[in-house]
Amino acid sequence: MTDRPASLHPAETEFRAGKEFRVGPRLLDRLSAGRPDWQDHALGVGRGAVRFRTARPGPGLTLTTSSCRLEADYRSHIDHGGAVGVLAFGLSGTSLFGCGRPDLTHKVQAGDVWLFRLDDAPITRLTPAQDQASMFAVKFDLDRIATALAEAGIARQGTGARRLGRLDDRSPLSALTGNPLASALDRLRAESAALGLLADWLGPGHAPEPPNGLLAPEDRRAVARVADRLLADMAEPPSLDELAALAGMSHVRLNRCFRKAYGATVFAWLRDRRLDQARRALERGEASVTEIAFLCGFSSSSHFAAAFRARHGTSPAAFRRG
Repeated sequence: MTDRPASLHPAETEFRAGKEFRVGPRLLDRLSAGRPDWQDHALGVGRGAVRFRTARPGPGLTLTTSSCRLEADYRSHIDHGGAVGVLAFGLSGTSLFGCGRPDLTHKVQAGDVWLFRLDDAPITRLTPAQDQASMFAVKFDLDRIATALAEAGIARQGTGARRLGRLDDRSPLSALTGNPLASALDRLRAESAALGLLADWLGPGHAPEPPNGLLAPEDRRAVARVADRLLADMAEPPSLDELAALAGMSHVRLNRCFRKAYGATVFAWLRDRRLDQARRALERGEASVTEIAFLCGFSSSSHFAAAFRARHGTSPAAFRRG
């Protein structure tokens, strides 16, 4: 880590009209100086300051922490020069983001976890005037994680963003922010921790919010509450009427909104999540097929076997042997 943060002259960021900073691929390369360890930077913004740290511990992987103290709104426009995914964690304050277009429709607040997918498109950030707004972000080359995104049902969206959930425990981030990246082993640990963090948030334990545009904001929040409740206890879920009450709508409307958001009705979506859970249990070999069937919420082993065969083209027992 450098002793003092390197200051950036406004010209280096193509400062425009005193209100927006435009950052391109060349400057992003310069910020890391070709080094894998942490590099500190400071940017004067008139009334306030923006400080950030960058590191590149592995191929196609960049870590960034940012901290803003602002007396006036601050806007930045960042072009990564390629197809990237950004896993972003709001630590304090509020920022607004737009992906590939100027409208700022994604609000990142303290505790929020978002995934931004940028298919060779820029990202715009507006940080309103406030005492403290800080974030941590992990940037990946999209080619490296394309298969994982596809399994998480995100690949078909193209450029855009999804809110993945809330971060209640920040300790997983400390494996990255607290790593000095001073040695090859440090960097290997950081790369492993970053990939693990992405895998955890893309996994079925986190229900992403529906994409913007398909539902009104209040409906998106309602179906996300229902998805979170179902994931909390997949073996013994509430009834559809109880879930509808949680969403504040009729069960018919809930199913309609759920289909728009996730491509399936409420319990069809839950069945798929149960089958995902059962597949992982079969791969681990932790229990018998019958035990897995009941642990995952199926009413009988025969019901489980039929659903599993319809999804995977083979029986649970044959899947385990194979």
